[in-house]
Amino acid sequence: MFAQNSPQAIESDLLRILKKVNYYGAHKKEWKAIDSLQKQNRIFAFKLKYYTSKYPATISQSFISLIKERLVIATSADGMFRTYSWNTQLGVTGFDIYNVLQYKTNGQAVSLLKMDTVGKRANQSLWYPKIFTFTVNNKTYYLAPYNSVYSATKAGQGLKIFTIEKGVLIGNPPLIKTPTGVYSQLHYEFDVSSIADWKSYPAIYFDQPTQTIRTPLVDFNHKMTRKFITYKFTGRFFEKVK
Repeated sequence: MFAQNSPQAIESDLLRILKKVNYYGAHKKEWKAIDSLQKQNRIFAFKLKYYTSKYPATISQSFISLIKERLVIATSADGMFRTYSWNTQLGVTGFDIYNVLQYKTNGQAVSLLKMDTVGKRANQSLWYPKIFTFTVNNKTYYLAPYNSVYSATKAGQGLKIFTIEKGVLIGNPPLIKTPTGVYSQLHYEFDVSSIADWKSYPAIYFDQPTQTIRTPLVDFNHKMTRKFITYKFTGRFFEKVK
């Protein structure tokens, strides 16, 4: 069953399911709770994708009650691209994240379900806390920093670049140039113990006025440092500043 198309009804329906995800996640060691957790995650993923595809206005809906239930939402400044991320709580040692990516094209909304699940080859389990919007040469790019938690001792951060071309979300535009090639993302992993006594730790940041991406420097022992690596846009690519 699906809610009627009012924003309140949609949010209420999604909230009802997400609360079940969190309930069974907190009780997953109990008998058959893991089966219910898997089921509720499937339902929530399907409904979130359905509503965000069918109703374009959801891309600007605040969904405050869902955020309180730990749904992470990031929206681009131009309102054309949004990510929804949640921890399925199906992970054994780290976070197990599902993402719905929503974008607008020709006045309509399109949503994609990305199950970036721990254990799936070549997939990182990640969530997007923020989206930076970068427009150059009449083309808009979305720079999305992400976080990953693999275990109590190992975490990761990175940045993925997206753009919309001819009504299709492109997740690999080659925009970052390094000595080894041209890529659409940055990624690094670090030892969580290296930031245990920090009040806050640095994260990837895009500075619009200077058109630079700043990423924390992690040393060869996977220890987070307070130094940064800077990539500056040179007209075609982001390139490392020496």
